[in-house]
Amino acid sequence: MTNAIQTILNQLKQSSNLRTLFPQKHKDLEIQKNGKWLLNLASNDYLNLASNQDFIAEFLDSKLFRENCFFSASSSRSLSGNFEIYEAFETYLESLFNKKALLFNSGYHANIGALSALSRLKNILFIADRSIHASHIDGLKSFEKVAFRRFLHNDMQDLKKLLEQNANNFEAIFILTEGLFSMEGDFAKIQSLIALKKQFKNVYLYIDEAHSIGSFGQNGLGLCYPVLKEIDFLVLTFGKAMASMGACVLCQSDFRNYFINFSRSLIYSTALPPINIAMSYFSFLHLPNLEKQRERLSNISQDFKILLQNNLDYEILGEYNILSLVLKDNQKAIFFQKELEKKGFFAPAIRPPTIPQNRSCLRFSLTQKIPFHQLESLCDSLKEIDYEYLS
Repeated sequence: MTNAIQTILNQLKQSSNLRTLFPQKHKDLEIQKNGKWLLNLASNDYLNLASNQDFIAEFLDSKLFRENCFFSASSSRSLSGNFEIYEAFETYLESLFNKKALLFNSGYHANIGALSALSRLKNILFIADRSIHASHIDGLKSFEKVAFRRFLHNDMQDLKKLLEQNANNFEAIFILTEGLFSMEGDFAKIQSLIALKKQFKNVYLYIDEAHSIGSFGQNGLGLCYPVLKEIDFLVLTFGKAMASMGACVLCQSDFRNYFINFSRSLIYSTALPPINIAMSYFSFLHLPNLEKQRERLSNISQDFKILLQNNLDYEILGEYNILSLVLKDNQKAIFFQKELEKKGFFAPAIRPPTIPQNRSCLRFSLTQKIPFHQLESLCDSLKEIDYEYLS
């Protein structure tokens, strides 16, 4: 068995696809690697709340913190871990989104829990965007045989064709997609998805807003907020712009009760510590006050994409603050990553299976506090590295 594992790891290494971990220190916008401080372009702390000492101090001085300072729930929610703060936060989310809320330990837990539970239902079909997050796919790899199709990324014609082919053969069809895609960085075509849904009586929309909640939309409430009544399942996560940990699924009451009974990731996991739930609640309460941060994030994202497009002869993906420089080859992406680290930038190469074969890239996850002059310096460095690679 050891030899088989070594063979697999060696194959990954030879294809420049071996993942490793390294100890990290963090300081404001920087991350330390091998004793060197680098500008962190891999953080999902989009509004810089997690590193905002004033914001943290305000939470530590709040009633929410004082009344919920427990570092372990010590049980699942279905046993003795359902602290009052869970119910209070879910009630608050319901008041915002006009749907029932159910908290999970992470976005991964939420998707594998909800989708594996839905997959138990009879005569249903899941149709997923080809670029959907791995947690959706894992959620469908349950104990049940699942009817599953995929449509080309954000291709509404391809989706329409699949719906027309299958609508009469299934009791229900669940369309799975993301609000802001974690790799391509583009938005789901929400209005087109809603229009397609309305053409069929048995279609449900399942939207994951992990990367848009907090950092986008009215009061930071995401892409789907203006059209909530048309969205059947909305997944929000709290470990990115919300500066906390956890997630929730927003849905109808019957589905919530169903998930409580059949979502294994909820039933068989120790609940998150109450202090994490309190922090998530605290962040949501402050979202309306963070419009300047969201505006700045939008502006630097647009300006940086234009800068890259004007200076580099590569495909640049992204419509908001997640931008990717498509380099295609694994070795080339690793080369760019290492050279950027020498110049003071941390932007890990993204490789298969996270993305399709021959689509390796550098992914720039922008946060609102990054000074634009550092992004200009990053662009200059990329030009130098590209010249060095070609010469």
